[in-house]
Amino acid sequence: MQSIRIPYADTRRFAPVVTDYLAGVPELDALRMHAPTLQGLKEAAAARSFGAEERLVLATAISDQYRGMPLPDAVQRNLQLLRQPDSLTITTGHQLSLFGGPLYVPFKILNVLRLARTLSSELGRPVLPVFWMASEDHDRAEIDHTYFNGHKLHWPGRDGGAVGDLLLKDIGPVVEEAIALLGAGTHAAELAALLREAYRPEHTLAQATRHFVHALFGRFGLLIVDGDDPALKQRFVPHMREELLNQVAERSVAPANAILQARYSVQAFARPINLFHRCPGHRRRIVADGAGFRVLDGGPTWSVDELLAHLEQHPEQFSPNVLLRPVYQETILPNIAYVGGGGELAYWLQLRWLFQALRVPMPAVLLRTSAAFLPAKALRQWQELGLDPVELFAPIDAVKARVASERVPFSTALDDERARLQQFYTELAGRAAAADPGLKASAEAHATRALHGLERFGKALLRSAKRRDADTLARMDRVHHALFPGGGLQERKDNILPMLAAQGNSLLDQLLEELDPLDPRFTVFVD
Repeated sequence: MQSIRIPYADTRRFAPVVTDYLAGVPELDALRMHAPTLQGLKEAAAARSFGAEERLVLATAISDQYRGMPLPDAVQRNLQLLRQPDSLTITTGHQLSLFGGPLYVPFKILNVLRLARTLSSELGRPVLPVFWMASEDHDRAEIDHTYFNGHKLHWPGRDGGAVGDLLLKDIGPVVEEAIALLGAGTHAAELAALLREAYRPEHTLAQATRHFVHALFGRFGLLIVDGDDPALKQRFVPHMREELLNQVAERSVAPANAILQARYSVQAFARPINLFHRCPGHRRRIVADGAGFRVLDGGPTWSVDELLAHLEQHPEQFSPNVLLRPVYQETILPNIAYVGGGGELAYWLQLRWLFQALRVPMPAVLLRTSAAFLPAKALRQWQELGLDPVELFAPIDAVKARVASERVPFSTALDDERARLQQFYTELAGRAAAADPGLKASAEAHATRALHGLERFGKALLRSAKRRDADTLARMDRVHHALFPGGGLQERKDNILPMLAAQGNSLLDQLLEELDPLDPRFTVFVD
């Protein structure tokens, strides 16, 4: 594949907070502990310590989560390395999206695989790649669909608490629809077998996601962690107790929010208590209630002592929200970096003083690589019009207008005429004012009408130019739609499985070599 790299700022597709973070804007530098660079990662590694007891709990829990699954040598080796006192981790995570979700999910995983390999070499110590399954999220609408070649696949059903607990009943027809949409690619049969094996009606969505991700990335040594684990939650009890008693998250993110609000929108809203209570089919917020606590929507109530006792006895029934989940993750992992999308980066920037307040090391935070795939024919058609690949990211209507204007034998620009018209009416207004001050307003009104008429005539010229070359403009629309289906980035919609069906797992090997989160540029793959 040919690779075209475009600085993120030049794509005009990323929020200012993202491009400013990559550019090292000082206000945002104050909100991180380590720079998103190789040197920053080395500093994070040098500063990170992780106790023997914590390491034993973690290694045992992850091994237990894999129980009953065949493990490739790379995973077995990394599970053993995790027990070594000098090993570290690099983590990404995501919701349990249907059939792996959009392209950026495998991009994130490939990024941590690449970084772990790079840093293991640079540091001379084991750095292990981790995928964190966000199994405790409860917004089913965000994870119950995906797109194969523009066709939406949807798993119908209702919300029912944490999505990881959802049983895959009625998933069979959706799996078969997905298999039909894979097409007749050389590797379609093996992916069909994977989908049928992973997404079985008796599996939960968490079990299916683990099986699916492990099948695609286990050979690289990826370790999959489900935070919904009693042993791991027990390590987080002190921080949950602190949140319940002192509302530490809301107070700690306030200074960072104040810095961010001066230039950007704040990504995540902090509540007085940023914990949920879990029970079968429900994940509800905990709120203070007089001298005690209660769970919203008809949940239980406790005194302070009752709640703390319940927390100690059943930590698995408590779940952090979006602001506390990173702290939970960093509490139980020897982590030095988190790789996330723009939205994740934005809420991590709220957390520096929360990590400090709870005395948990904050990792380096890196933006995941963004990329898109474009057929070579489409790029050739684009360039034959004299257009640069960067212009694929410009507003398409403006680019089409320019191309149409350049390809007709008449000019659609009326700049000279506008200047002459403005000069004419300026002189006329001056003469009118000298004759009768009341006439000046009349002259200005005539000028406004004349300029509006000229503007309408310019639009008519442009429409005529577009009609003369409608086929070319339609071809431009098709090229643009290939990169931006539905107007959004391809990586936020399309699923990777149809490409794997055609090209096989070697595509993942190619992407592993190409997608580098230390390179702050968008990648367009041309094939």
